[in-house]
Amino acid sequence: MDTLIDRLRSCGFGCHLLDEFYGCLLYADDIILPAHSMNAMRIMLDICVNYAVDFDIKFNSSKSMVMRIGPRFDVACAPLSLSGCELKFVKSWCLFGSRQVFQM
Repeated sequence: MDTLIDRLRSCGFGCHLLDEFYGCLLYADDIILPAHSMNAMRIMLDICVNYAVDFDIKFNSSKSMVMRIGPRFDVACAPLSLSGCELKFVKSWCLFGSRQVFQM
């Protein structure tokens, strides 16, 4: 996963806080990709797809989802996809399988 983190860091997208990169949050086999725009998210997802090809792994697109936050969270936009599968937009999700629910 270090290679994926390096690739995401080098793209320049994701979140930075006090000069630290937080463009992906990982726990076991779960990953969160925070991005400031839909275009940035598309680029980050493409990096994940290329990583999966290079390292012969598969992301589970059926369990993957997108949550938009901010004043434009409900504005229509082009779909996002991962490995050719369209991702579902949600208004809430549980963090890493815990009981902690995040809602819009």
